[in-house]
Amino acid sequence: MASGSPTPVGVRVADGVGLIPGFVNCYTYLDGEELLLIDTGAAKRAGHIVRTFERSAVPLDRVRKILLTHHHVDHMGGAAYLVGSSHAAVACHSDDAPYVDGRVKAPMPLLLRLFMRVHPAPVALPLKDGDMVGPLRVVHTPGHTPGEVVFYEPTAKLLFAGDALREHKGALGLPGTRYASNLRQAVESLKRLQALDVRRMLPGHGQPVGADFPGLLDDLIRRAPREFLGA
Repeated sequence: MASGSPTPVGVRVADGVGLIPGFVNCYTYLDGEELLLIDTGAAKRAGHIVRTFERSAVPLDRVRKILLTHHHVDHMGGAAYLVGSSHAAVACHSDDAPYVDGRVKAPMPLLLRLFMRVHPAPVALPLKDGDMVGPLRVVHTPGHTPGEVVFYEPTAKLLFAGDALREHKGALGLPGTRYASNLRQAVESLKRLQALDVRRMLPGHGQPVGADFPGLLDDLIRRAPREFLGA
């Protein structure tokens, strides 16, 4: 379980958990003496993350692992810079690893390619469904990308949702559906989240969701086939 911290890195959202907000939310998770960073945002956000650590008086090299929910550049673009500054090990699902480390060029609309540079980062820890990274369980939720994962902490019942879900105006949805590798698979992956006992959902986009998460997820699963698949 995350250790309590009076001054977490970022905005405190749970015991030992900090939020670094932005277009993509990044999270810090304190597990004893080990600090994990979940997603990095785009490359241009790396400097903001560094400054957030400086304001918290926590050395960046305390980050031992950078956990990526998926390979999209808005979530992993800053990983290469942060690895160079912290020597942290990058972890992501093995299906997305070739896109993260540059062996395979990630599909990306031209407009995004013009504004977001892709900086490959070495993947030291390929993950699979059911793996544990400290107290965090890897849950494979493919569809947004082949290797999209969420990280679940069963003791505090925290769900780091990446782009498997988004929050918008108090409701849940699927983010960036035009960029999904397999939208039908993304909708099916929602059912995997129903099996998790979640007290707080921490999305890649939007605001954290608390006790009303199960009802909001049930509502999304009911309307997703019609709303996202036209079924």
